[in-house]
Amino acid sequence: MFAQTNKAGIKGAASTANTGIGRNAQKLPQDSLKWKKGGDVSLNFSQVHLSNWAAGGENSLSLSTSANLYANYKKNKVIWENYSFMAYGIVKAENRPAVKNSDQINMGSRVGYQMAPKWYYTAALLGKSQFAPGYVSDTIRVSDFLAPAYLYLSLGLDYKPSSRFFISLSPAMGKATFVNSKEELILVSVGIPRDIIDKGKQARYEFGAGMVFNINGSYFSKKVTYSSQLELFSNYFDKPQNLDVVWDFQFRIAIAKFVAASVRLNMLFNDSQKTFKTVVLSDGTTKQEVHGAKLQVMQYFEIGLFYAF
Repeated sequence: MFAQTNKAGIKGAASTANTGIGRNAQKLPQDSLKWKKGGDVSLNFSQVHLSNWAAGGENSLSLSTSANLYANYKKNKVIWENYSFMAYGIVKAENRPAVKNSDQINMGSRVGYQMAPKWYYTAALLGKSQFAPGYVSDTIRVSDFLAPAYLYLSLGLDYKPSSRFFISLSPAMGKATFVNSKEELILVSVGIPRDIIDKGKQARYEFGAGMVFNINGSYFSKKVTYSSQLELFSNYFDKPQNLDVVWDFQFRIAIAKFVAASVRLNMLFNDSQKTFKTVVLSDGTTKQEVHGAKLQVMQYFEIGLFYAF
């Protein structure tokens, strides 16, 4: 009873519980259960109005939003990491329909068990898609919600020397491409062969190997942050030398408490995915030409409202 009112006694008891008794006593194992949850959201808006502007131009409005969310769990040798990145933006020019200029859904979940210091056995599930239809002209629709949608399931090893860097090696990775639409142009645009279209199927399955490189960091009390992730995939049974490559990069600077500037860069190359090119004909009309795989680049620079939690 006296010990409960003695702060020194309580402190000494806690020390003994942690270190054991005796000079060579080992520290007793502790439950390392730990959840880390957080993320950030941003909202950006721009408006242009022209009146009797001799140099020409168009009135326009644009609005974009994005969200980064994560929830990571760790207990002893078990880790469970979950993340989600979503972005959507539209542009409305005068006398033209509104079109999207940003549209991404990127989610993942990874479970691991520590086999050695900095090494983990892992199983991962990743998904990628978009929210709304995408057009290469006013009438040619080449994407939609879950058209296409990419799903990756992998087994392998992760090397995690720190919380800011990891490499994932997956000698067994399955990739599924789903198309939630029966429109022929959409099916062709994601590289599904013609004979699959004729059979009425809307999915394509591949098996191969994959690698993921991720690095992230923050400086000046998290006022400057960056993240970069490179994903590689090789199909064992169809041109394994032609890698599918996806690179995502984000960089953000906090200007004020709720204002930030950010740069996002997304580059990808998919050997089985078609690309489109608008060609102007001699009579002034245009047409869409379908080409083979090319490097695809999407870049954003934004300044707007930002909130992290």
